[in-house]
Amino acid sequence: MILLLIKKIINNDDIALHIYNLYLIEKNYGNGILNNNNINLFLKKYKNDNNYIDLIINKINFNNNNLNNIKKLFINEKIIIKILNKKPNIIKLLDYNYRNNEIIIKNICYNNSYYFKYASNELKNNINFIKKLLDINIYIYFFIHDELKENIDIIIKIMNKNPYIIELIPNIIRKKFNLIHPLPDHH
Repeated sequence: MILLLIKKIINNDDIALHIYNLYLIEKNYGNGILNNNNINLFLKKYKNDNNYIDLIINKINFNNNNLNNIKKLFINEKIIIKILNKKPNIIKLLDYNYRNNEIIIKNICYNNSYYFKYASNELKNNINFIKKLLDINIYIYFFIHDELKENIDIIIKIMNKNPYIIELIPNIIRKKFNLIHPLPDHH
């Protein structure tokens, strides 16, 4: 009924449908709380449209009471990543299979290395994965296990990526690898 009214006012079906979708999104997600009705609407109507997905995610209240319903939106990696980009600290509350997903962890760590600490133990011990992460965010180094911080491949990767970061690596590791301070001493 509302769509028909909009179509009468606006003489363009595409624009009328877009306005109607904006109306539905505000009506169903405006309070930020997810429920079975608006989850089903999302899954049936909006799950494949990036613009509407973004609008809906921006309206969601990311409190713990809403977490189980938020998880119901996790139907594919694209949506999971969009949600985690909006509220990355949710990763710490998610099940193992999400925290063990390389794509999800890579995306969440792209802007903030801190969230690597919530990756699965399997990923935290995967040297190849860690080296890939260091390519996108070198500060991941500070959140890997201590024994991996002394791995020569990781040290070489860091030196090649940004030699100045050596100044932030603990002295014991620098001494072990006889790493010269790349920055001049100020004495």
